[in-house]
Amino acid sequence: MTTAPAPTGSSSDYRILSVIGIGHGMSHLYYLVLAPLFPHLRDAFGVTYAELGIALALMPLASAVLQVPIGFMVDRLGARAMLVGGLAVVSISTALMGWCTSYPQLLVLCIISGAGNAVFHPTDYAILNSSISPQRMGRAFSIHTFSGQIGTASAPVVMIALNAMLGWRMALVAIGLAGFAALALVLSQLGALRDDTSPAATKSKPAAGEPGQSRPTLSAALALVLSPPMLMFFVFFTVLSMMQTGMQAFAATALVALHDLPLATANLALSAFLFASAAGVLIGGEISDRWSRHDLLAGIVFLVSGVITLLVAWFNMHTVLLIAMMIVMGLGLGATRPARDMMLRAATPKGSTGSVFGFVTSGIAVGSALAPVPLGWLIDIGRPQWVFYALGTFMALALVSMLAQRVLMPPARQGPQSAA
Repeated sequence: MTTAPAPTGSSSDYRILSVIGIGHGMSHLYYLVLAPLFPHLRDAFGVTYAELGIALALMPLASAVLQVPIGFMVDRLGARAMLVGGLAVVSISTALMGWCTSYPQLLVLCIISGAGNAVFHPTDYAILNSSISPQRMGRAFSIHTFSGQIGTASAPVVMIALNAMLGWRMALVAIGLAGFAALALVLSQLGALRDDTSPAATKSKPAAGEPGQSRPTLSAALALVLSPPMLMFFVFFTVLSMMQTGMQAFAATALVALHDLPLATANLALSAFLFASAAGVLIGGEISDRWSRHDLLAGIVFLVSGVITLLVAWFNMHTVLLIAMMIVMGLGLGATRPARDMMLRAATPKGSTGSVFGFVTSGIAVGSALAPVPLGWLIDIGRPQWVFYALGTFMALALVSMLAQRVLMPPARQGPQSAA
């Protein structure tokens, strides 16, 4: 069981969620600031789109590599200082991209930006876990996830608008400086943000079955994140990310190749899935706060989603039916994301939120990196049907890894009652 926050009112909870949500949204936006500017960057630096793709990939890669050690630092130095530092680093590095005079300079700044971005998952979850009232934790996780999706969705619109008004260089400077507005908001609410190192947390009693109040040693923390249950959680997060990435990148292309659908129809079905997924995240937060069987919710969704992927692969459905199927799958998979976070929270011992969430959520970046190549290869060799078979397989693997972590989890940290 994780840290039990001191009682807080709803107004305090929503104020904290606003601060963390804005920061998380900015972090997702910063990952994508370069993509809408690619034509201008290509002309400015005399590089290919493939080389610009390398620059874009360096940010999540650096973040994925550094997220785990940063998670350990969060548990020892505190989440608040790391959050302030990370937001400052990603803001400054993004603003400096507008002053780049060469491609190598851009690559270095992309790595630095990714390093700054690495703080958000371990710090955000550590703060939410210790600052938000337990009865609103599911909704807190859902709003956190939803804010990231808003940041991702707004990046193209924001950067294209800034480029039209200011030019690409000043657009990067402006969006980098905007991070300092978010930083000022974080600093203004710093006293309300708690983590496992806060006095209120360290003085609280440990939950049943937990060791005392002492902070885990580095060797104990390493043993925890590399334990079989946490490795299964890592697999769980990775295959769910592969599913989401595969749907976003290749579902429309596979539908066109497989059923000879018009591209507009295929993209409409994909958009229905994505919007439903975003709505499902918010719905899932409400469900997670009212129903403790997060594993049962996820299991039902994985089974239904797996069946839908097979039906889409086998049958050329009417447009209305196809969109309805995609909406059902999107709502379900969106709803599992707060449940997923609640399951990991229930399995995380006190004082280890940063390291555990830092390690496990790095699977999201790993899944995003693993999925595109094999799925693209299936389309290249004329096997679009197998794209949906692969997506169904990811659902099956998610179900198996979820069941495996429950079997492997010590009795003191398993069971629906520990998720509250």
